[in-house]
Amino acid sequence: MHLVVIGVITALIALCVAYPFLPGVYDGLAVALSSLAQVFGVVGLLLVPIGIPWFVYELKSERKKRRYYFALASVIAGSVVALAGFFAAFTSVGLAFGILTLILWSAVIFPKLRRLRNAENRNFHPAPLYLMCIPSAVLVLQVALAEPMTEFSRNRAIAQSERFIRDIEQYRAANGQYPMSVAAEWQDYKPGVVGIRQYHYEPSRDAFNLYFEQPTFLLRQIATREIVMYNPLDEQSMVSHDSDILQWAPEDLLARQGWYAVHDVPHPHWKYFWFD
Repeated sequence: MHLVVIGVITALIALCVAYPFLPGVYDGLAVALSSLAQVFGVVGLLLVPIGIPWFVYELKSERKKRRYYFALASVIAGSVVALAGFFAAFTSVGLAFGILTLILWSAVIFPKLRRLRNAENRNFHPAPLYLMCIPSAVLVLQVALAEPMTEFSRNRAIAQSERFIRDIEQYRAANGQYPMSVAAEWQDYKPGVVGIRQYHYEPSRDAFNLYFEQPTFLLRQIATREIVMYNPLDEQSMVSHDSDILQWAPEDLLARQGWYAVHDVPHPHWKYFWFD
């Protein structure tokens, strides 16, 4: 029974990891939930070295007198995981979401620790199975999903932009120039990916840039933001700070854009930039 529960919990956490990369309507909390799940998959490995000896102890000991100390050690390690989750929630959404993460952790864990301290149960306790299996499985799934899910969501958002690009080109054919802006209250051209909010448009000399921010996996690009951009003349340009645009001459901006890597994609006139 516990193996089934472990499988369900692992699947739910893996779903949270993959959620921003799935097809669907934009969800503002998707990236935050994915960040929390990914942090758990990495920092949660601190629980495995506690789960292994606790598991052996549960198998060999009959009276289980030291069970509480294993549980206490797991709570301490789990608190480190919760703090990492706090920082992930704080940076991706805000302070309130980070505090909520810590409150939920305290509300769930500490009452169970008190009950375990007062219990005198000689039966096998399943807690070490959870400590060993769930973080390890989540990390394995996170590594396995990173490349295919990133490529899938990026390619889907690019494919969804075809009507937007076609309409921009039709505007140019009808008016002799590209639109100065497409800013509006409602966005009719949607990326169709849960973690991608919208397309951004800007005229660029004799062409235009159309771009979006792609969700990333923590282990694939640590502390990295990915900007995926289309330019019909392959003159993509993206800087890291808006103040740079105001303070630097256009020719200087080309050498000081701020990205540390640029990659081509198997779609004409598209590239993606990595910013740290």
